[in-house]
Amino acid sequence: MTLNIFSQKRMVMDRMRDKAPESGPLDPIRDFRERIEAMASFLPHFFRKTCCHVVILTLTSLLFFTSCVHSPDVPSQFETDIKTAEDVDQLKRLETQLTVTPEKAALHPDYQVIDNIAIPYVPEYRMGPGDVLEIVYHLKYEKTEDDYRLEVQDRVSINFPFQPQYSSSVLVRSDGKITMPLIGDVAVESKTPMELATELNRQYKKYFVEPSITVALEAFNVKIDELKKAITTAARGQSKIAPISPDGRISFPVIGSMQVQGFTVAQVEKRINESYAKQVRNLNCTLILLEIHNPKLYVLGEVEKPGAYDIGSVPNVLNALTLAGGFKKSGELEEIAIFRNEGLERPIAFRVDIRRALRSGVSLANIKLKPGDIVYVPKTRLDEINDEIEKIFTKGIYAVLPFTTSLGASYSLGGTTLIK
Repeated sequence: MTLNIFSQKRMVMDRMRDKAPESGPLDPIRDFRERIEAMASFLPHFFRKTCCHVVILTLTSLLFFTSCVHSPDVPSQFETDIKTAEDVDQLKRLETQLTVTPEKAALHPDYQVIDNIAIPYVPEYRMGPGDVLEIVYHLKYEKTEDDYRLEVQDRVSINFPFQPQYSSSVLVRSDGKITMPLIGDVAVESKTPMELATELNRQYKKYFVEPSITVALEAFNVKIDELKKAITTAARGQSKIAPISPDGRISFPVIGSMQVQGFTVAQVEKRINESYAKQVRNLNCTLILLEIHNPKLYVLGEVEKPGAYDIGSVPNVLNALTLAGGFKKSGELEEIAIFRNEGLERPIAFRVDIRRALRSGVSLANIKLKPGDIVYVPKTRLDEINDEIEKIFTKGIYAVLPFTTSLGASYSLGGTTLIK
């Protein structure tokens, strides 16, 4: 683009030409200097006028956009404004009035009373993959009123006082039976030694007048001995470290694997003891939660540090934004989106107006975040428009039709046209 700026100052050039002497040779150097001086006198005026228009237009545009995006006034819910010492005393009186007492906690769903003390209700932690448990095994050797009942792998001595050739020591097989001379297999599992002796005497009466068979235990509680070998370590004694696998299960000696994901520690402890009671007597297990790998929630969008955060440290939306480094200037705080799917039949999504809450003093403590929640801070509409414009020019027009602009000046010197 070529601009003949000296046409803007034609009258100046004419007046200078009129003042030039009519006689004498033409001095090209002098004429060139006069034209430079004319240009220098014109440029400040030109740019001053143009810059003034640009500044006025910019300020007008800013005022217009500010008036458009300005949020309406919202009623304030702040309890008081702290300006004087009396305001501090008023705040203390208000805190005393709102203190949750045991009487109030009994009617408040978010509190519970323990030892006549009102404390906030905290849901029990439910375990998940990555958590580590320690199972401590307690073997009880105290006297019990119940008779001992035979188990698989127990060894018993069967004595025939009048027919010693039939006496033997037998092992309870995995099917719960033993094999005896003359009568074959006999089911003995879950019988007491006295019950087994009565059953053998009844069957052997077919062969002997008075069998008088007696049964004595040789080896018993074999499962406890096997369990001891499996769980006893030099460092921790009779305990086992058990991490929860990615599929939410834990493997236990004797009883095998069990699903524990989604259960509390107390629930899993009860299930373990019930399972062991069917296999091993006089055994009690205690669970200790050694490591907690908290479930995650995710903060995305216009925040300084997007990523995954532990749910245990971010109970509400405002804390989640704080851990993410706060929001950017381009973040739309009036339409923060939260996506939730944990434990629901279908995913749900809802919006939170953080800006209104911060301006009016509305508490966000009731907006609890749950495992797997996604908190998304969108861009403002103005930033979205700016991004679209940038895409159009940088990736659209400029990429297809690149061009440049130039500003030049042409003038005549002694009949020769010079372009700069």
